[in-house]
Amino acid sequence: MTMARCIRIGLALILGGLSSSIVMAAPKGDSSFYGDFKNWEVVCDNVKRCVVEGTMDEAKEGEAVVVWLWRDAGPEGRMRLEIAAGGPVGADQIRIDAHAFDTDSSKWKTWQPEYAQSYGRRLGTDDTSVITAWVNAARDANMMSLGDPTAAGTRKLSLAGLSAALLAVDGVQGRVGTVTAWRRPGMAPASSVPAARPLPVVRPAAPVPEMSKAEQQQLVDATFRRFRADVRRCYTGDDEGPLQAAPEGSAAQALSASEAIVTLDCADPSYNDASLWYRVLRRPPFAGTRLELDEENSADADPDSEPPPRNALVGARYDPDQRSLESFERVRGLGDCGATTRWIFDGAKFVLAERRIQGECVGLDVDDWPWLYRTKPR
Repeated sequence: MTMARCIRIGLALILGGLSSSIVMAAPKGDSSFYGDFKNWEVVCDNVKRCVVEGTMDEAKEGEAVVVWLWRDAGPEGRMRLEIAAGGPVGADQIRIDAHAFDTDSSKWKTWQPEYAQSYGRRLGTDDTSVITAWVNAARDANMMSLGDPTAAGTRKLSLAGLSAALLAVDGVQGRVGTVTAWRRPGMAPASSVPAARPLPVVRPAAPVPEMSKAEQQQLVDATFRRFRADVRRCYTGDDEGPLQAAPEGSAAQALSASEAIVTLDCADPSYNDASLWYRVLRRPPFAGTRLELDEENSADADPDSEPPPRNALVGARYDPDQRSLESFERVRGLGDCGATTRWIFDGAKFVLAERRIQGECVGLDVDDWPWLYRTKPR
């Protein structure tokens, strides 16, 4: 089994089941899509904006390259092509099956993202004619390289799976059989492609004053007493005896004048540190309920053991200023693959605001991960 396949299995456990096409962790009616096609992945968000990502996990250090091909939904379907590498990259370096890709370098842009820890050199274009020419040249080819593919140290990327990935995008966006299709075009006009949907709007509630340290501790203690059984189920600390108090790292923060959000730590020493989340009234007897989010928000479960409570999250934190709850589910400790999710509190409930996923562990920063779900902030 290859490292890539092991990683995808890990991502499947985090996201609750992975296949060539799935819908994950999103509100009812969402059309998000994830597809795995050899060296290429397809991620389409809730408004059917798709990205085709090409990586090679077995590439030697210094020889790796990543390609992203974006396309918006709708008849116009704005496109973008981006290439990332660890060293300088230019349009004149691009080879498809060892043949130079005939392109106008003036239609490309190079830059270095400040956030990038690896793949810090970028080459990109928004020119539709250039991107269409690249797709036509690459979809039935075997290898893209930046320079002579036979030379030592040349950065290169297998094109195996690209054709199927392009067809998947055509299918998700309703382009098959139209003049706009990347893989299976036809005579149907562009106007027959379904229109792009607008992004959902999320309106965060206004911030509220912080609670005193004494009130925070009172709420944590009360929540722990009520939900001690939940903590025992997820607790992974060294002390195997009965828990006498809430684990260190538990906390409470104000949601409103009458309600708080309380987290009880599971004392998880792994990189996927788990915690439990509750909504609790701020007045005695501090009645509380397990936090309800989307249907697939729970922490990764061991199939051979009792599953954790459904209000368990990994790598989670609450930002009272932004009114946001975020989780970071890692496939491995480096944190270069997995899923990140953010919910916004709108005054009544936590609403899914965004989700990004990365299937291949190849050193990409979170800011480069494809979007599975997006909203428009207000």
